[in-house]
Amino acid sequence: MAVALPAQERVKETIISDQASASWAFEGKAEVKEVAAEGIPGGRALAVEVPARGVNPWDIQARLKLKEGFAAGDTVTFGFYARAIAPDPGKDTARVNVRVQRDAAPYDAALEGALEIGPDWRFHCLAGPAKIALEPAQLAVSVQLAGDKHAIAFGPYLATRIPAVAQGARSGLPCGQPVG
Repeated sequence: MAVALPAQERVKETIISDQASASWAFEGKAEVKEVAAEGIPGGRALAVEVPARGVNPWDIQARLKLKEGFAAGDTVTFGFYARAIAPDPGKDTARVNVRVQRDAAPYDAALEGALEIGPDWRFHCLAGPAKIALEPAQLAVSVQLAGDKHAIAFGPYLATRIPAVAQGARSGLPCGQPVG
């Protein structure tokens, strides 16, 4: 006799970034210019040149807001297209710190980590369970660029949330995928 297994519920991954105004906003002393970016959505990117390593990694950063918050334990994924135009001399990649964080003191992070950006266009992601709950008015994403002298091109980004009840569910974003 066969035993019927319950149908697995489909978990909804919610986009929490605002695609209508999804533009990068850079802070600090960096040179930013728009460049052609063949192969990525929109075909354009922002090239950011960090002229020297900062005292703090956040001395030069991209900061952006998200339209929706999340609960502690929700899986949050922040992903973006990027490529290293010119890594720090002697390195093959450009390292950036990414924080999904409270946008005021104490600037505690719901999610944080480092990403290595290589020379080819790729969709880079930071994903994991949120350590704290944050409402939209409280939160920002910080991509900290001043850890090294380098130049990086940034394309479109997207942030998503999967409810904590869906443990083990994975994002549908193309994390780690090369362009092409």
